[in-house]
Amino acid sequence: MREIRLRYGSDVLLGTEFQQQLERIEEFELLNTLGRSDANDAVTVMVRLRLADGSTTDHINEIPWLAIEEIVRTEPTADGDAMYAIVRFTHPLVTIPLEVPDAIISPGTRIGRRGAEIVVRGSSDGCQALVAAFRLWNDRCTVAVVRSGDADHDTDAGLTPQQVEAARMAWSMGYFDVPRGCALSDIAKAAGVSNATISGHLREVDRIAHRRLLDWIGE
Repeated sequence: MREIRLRYGSDVLLGTEFQQQLERIEEFELLNTLGRSDANDAVTVMVRLRLADGSTTDHINEIPWLAIEEIVRTEPTADGDAMYAIVRFTHPLVTIPLEVPDAIISPGTRIGRRGAEIVVRGSSDGCQALVAAFRLWNDRCTVAVVRSGDADHDTDAGLTPQQVEAARMAWSMGYFDVPRGCALSDIAKAAGVSNATISGHLREVDRIAHRRLLDWIGE
């Protein structure tokens, strides 16, 4: 699997339609894609976001391509409250991947006042197609190949894509913190799956993590 990261500076974003988003949202991070419309004109995603000073969720719904469907939970951070929310996106840049079957915009993608980092994963051809679409929108970006292909096939440690995404979401929501930042049911709800499914994914993540640790210490 290939991974490419595109980065746009904040000065670039402020010269585009995304200025509307930056005026209302300090930072916006993609956690998971929950669904898509049959017409391929919208995606429903789970995100972590921090509002800009003076903004409310009502202000977010003024952004033409973005609507909050549900606030899952809110947590305090050093930089202010962060919200985990289910959001419906209709911006063309977000729906382009619906037309590319072998590449996706991946969790970890961030858009905020410090700039944007778009994480693209998939086949070589699929990633190139998505990168070309973003550069057609605005070519003032840097492109970095993080994972070039099959050479680092063991990066995901034998986990399935669903298990990898469950681990990423659990980490970002504070499930592995002490004390825990969220319950298992919160992750399941955010991922749109049952508690049993998410529990099974995280058990496998835990098993492989312990196996890797024992290999590392020579047991």
